[in-house]
Amino acid sequence: MRISICTTNYNCAHALEKHLESVYRLLEGWEFEYIVVDNKSRDRSLAILQSWSSEHTNMLVLSKRCTMGEGRQIAFGRSSGNHVMVLDTDVIYNATFRALVAAYFQRCPEFSLQAVFCGIFPRTQWVSAGGRRSLNTNEDVDLWIRIARLGTMRWYPVHTGENLKEAAAWGIGDYLSRRYSHGERILRLLRREWDLWKTREIRRINLQALIEANVIDLGLGKPGPWPQSRTRQTRVQHTLEFARQLKQTMRAR
Repeated sequence: MRISICTTNYNCAHALEKHLESVYRLLEGWEFEYIVVDNKSRDRSLAILQSWSSEHTNMLVLSKRCTMGEGRQIAFGRSSGNHVMVLDTDVIYNATFRALVAAYFQRCPEFSLQAVFCGIFPRTQWVSAGGRRSLNTNEDVDLWIRIARLGTMRWYPVHTGENLKEAAAWGIGDYLSRRYSHGERILRLLRREWDLWKTREIRRINLQALIEANVIDLGLGKPGPWPQSRTRQTRVQHTLEFARQLKQTMRAR
């Protein structure tokens, strides 16, 4: 098996069918498997995934309450590919995605590569770095940093698709997504703070500088800046910002 797509899903029924259609169409001709862990979605996600898997023998659907990182690691444990691909189930992929995959395997399959909405990792590097930890926030950056310490992490800041998530809910604002109930938004915000504490060493790293120093150009368009800049805050600034966000979230309905 050449590529194992390992991902998680939660309440992405609004995008799932278009997502799956785009991935399967754009990877036509490639040997791949698609393994997804559904985090006990409350919408039609699981039914959509099970229907799709009944028609595609290279797809495995699991259902388990989990964090994003834990789910992707569970999927990895059931995979067999030489390379692991991480995609997002609320992204509709485009022609750049297929071009990226082709260019990656032709030019730099010995590296781990992160583009916007798509990461590709040699299986050996995923294992050597320790895989994904049980995180919702920073679960991607956490692995990037550990692979960067191996000297094999590269970035190519080009968009490989369209993310259907609300713009305000990108990155650490995920708790604001309409996919979550009011109670879930509060719990997600609290979980975000726990994850930020667990990955507090990342705050000391200039992630933007690390990315810029390790950009690789695969000839698919000029790489731009990484789209999610992270403002560095003091502990007091962060605490005050969190208190404001928690207050607003608890009041909102």
